[in-house]
Amino acid sequence: MQKILLMFGLIVMLVIGISSLAVAESNEQLLDNTLSQLVEIPKWIKDNAQNQLIENNSKQDIISVLENLSSIGMIKNIVHIQMQIYDIPPKGKIDFVSISGNVNEYGRSGFVTLEIQKPDNTKEILHTPILETGLYSTVFPINDQSQKGTYRVVSEFNGKQLSVNYFSIADDVNDSERIPSWFNIIFHWWMDGKITDAEFIQNVQYLIDNKILIIFISQATPELEVSVEGQHLVRRGTTHTITSHITYGEKPVEGARVTLTIEDYDEDIIREFNGFSNNYGEFVFSWEIPKKYDDLETLLAYISVTYEDSSVTKLFKFQVYCMPGEANCKIDGNR
Repeated sequence: MQKILLMFGLIVMLVIGISSLAVAESNEQLLDNTLSQLVEIPKWIKDNAQNQLIENNSKQDIISVLENLSSIGMIKNIVHIQMQIYDIPPKGKIDFVSISGNVNEYGRSGFVTLEIQKPDNTKEILHTPILETGLYSTVFPINDQSQKGTYRVVSEFNGKQLSVNYFSIADDVNDSERIPSWFNIIFHWWMDGKITDAEFIQNVQYLIDNKILIIFISQATPELEVSVEGQHLVRRGTTHTITSHITYGEKPVEGARVTLTIEDYDEDIIREFNGFSNNYGEFVFSWEIPKKYDDLETLLAYISVTYEDSSVTKLFKFQVYCMPGEANCKIDGNR
């Protein structure tokens, strides 16, 4: 019991010592009333923190405050990471990390080599085939025994490096565990008005700059998205227009490579076209429907889009029809 009390006393002394040291380094500035008035944390940040603290009383509330302060530039040097983060699956369950890309060469065949470097620096090699469009994709299984941390994925084709990407595996509570328990004292001093906004910022910045407090903020990785117009009945002998809208991180993409392939259910290619999206993120393809279709026919349209290291394929169906009374039209009631 005495050891526990002694340990607690040392932690409290460390907190007070760190706080005092941080304040002492700029003592004159912190005591300057004019400067203190200039450093004012927006009321909504403190109100949100107060409401969350009442409801949850967790370290995640501290992270939320620090993220908000970082977003408005009041604290610096928080570590921003841009990668997909996967939670450790429950015991006995398996999840999959999706890995995909493009060799930027249409019609190539072969296998892409994926070298996955794990957090302990061991490596695993995967091989995945290339589609005719140049796309490749595979999955990397993870379970409750998978190593937590950052994984590095290097893709190669024909001895040439294609890309380097990262993903991370973490516990749901991983971020909050990065907050030392003793930091609650400083946080509550500020929440209770025992230290000013300027003093709180000064203390937080000191701890971050000296790597005593390390906060990682995950940024969502931009995704390539494709929406398509043209899924409707089309009369043979007329012009059918297919419009693709391409965005990356919700912004229109200019110069994305687009491959459009129209097939029937026998996988016979009817039309194929390659091009690039315009400055509005659009790719428009128009073609005249052949008059050979003598009945209601369903066709498939595959639209593959690549932009930088991202790729996505969209499939939709549309139907071609002919009008009763037209030559060679064999719809019901006209045979």
